[in-house]
Amino acid sequence: MKTIGLTVLFFILCTFAEAGVVPFDPMRGLVEIDVTIDGRFKGKFGVDTGADRIYIDREFAKKNGLKVGSGQPQRPVAGAMGSSEAWSVSFRSLEMAGERLYNLDATAIDMAAFIPDDKWGRPDGLIGYDLLQRFYVTVDYPHRELDLQMSEPVSLRKDSLDMVSFRNKRHLILVDVTLNDSIKVPMILDYCASQVFVSPDLARMLGMNPDKERRGILKRVSLSDKIVSLDVPVVVSDYTNLKKGLRGIEFEGILGAGFLFQHKITIDYKRNRIYRHCKD
Repeated sequence: MKTIGLTVLFFILCTFAEAGVVPFDPMRGLVEIDVTIDGRFKGKFGVDTGADRIYIDREFAKKNGLKVGSGQPQRPVAGAMGSSEAWSVSFRSLEMAGERLYNLDATAIDMAAFIPDDKWGRPDGLIGYDLLQRFYVTVDYPHRELDLQMSEPVSLRKDSLDMVSFRNKRHLILVDVTLNDSIKVPMILDYCASQVFVSPDLARMLGMNPDKERRGILKRVSLSDKIVSLDVPVVVSDYTNLKKGLRGIEFEGILGAGFLFQHKITIDYKRNRIYRHCKD
């Protein structure tokens, strides 16, 4: 009996220790996980470090019986790829990565306005800064695992780490990025961006002609020479409208999956740090 009891206890402890670890689906180039809303219906939400709050697709919300605010919509929401009118909506509970959170306010938007290409479908919602700031957010791209922990993960004490500081501007993670060992610019680190995007001005600095070339390959992209990716595909994108909504925040591009997919990284919102977990 004692052996069985110890075995059960060990199983419980291991399960609790890994409660925050869930697989994610990278098919769309995003970090997307399964969530349960109000204990009743399931959806697939993107972990979006570029979003300020929780968003849910309006049609998905209506289909599942969530009461979307009536009357006039809120102020429109602008993103890198488009904009949408917005409506208020509330969750009694949201379950994700082994955590259950209660009484959350969210915003319903038309997700198609931000992801016009539906070839691979769209996420049902986005988990943004107002929720993510409560956690240590670890994304292990090589193993396709997300780990959300409210207390400091054991891995930050045990793993060999490279550390880079970031600036938290409003809800955004702003980092200084060196491209091809010669050009250093501020960029937004965004787990819900499928590519690395550069502005037309930055493209010209890199020797590209943005009027003719919309895509290219950078030999080396680095954060403080500590987090480095080689042969990184980039896409030229115009951020004029997005910058208007982010007055006072200067950036020349977005670091997405094209840079991050080689790494296991933890975002520490409490200390404004990014950790790369080094391989032994």
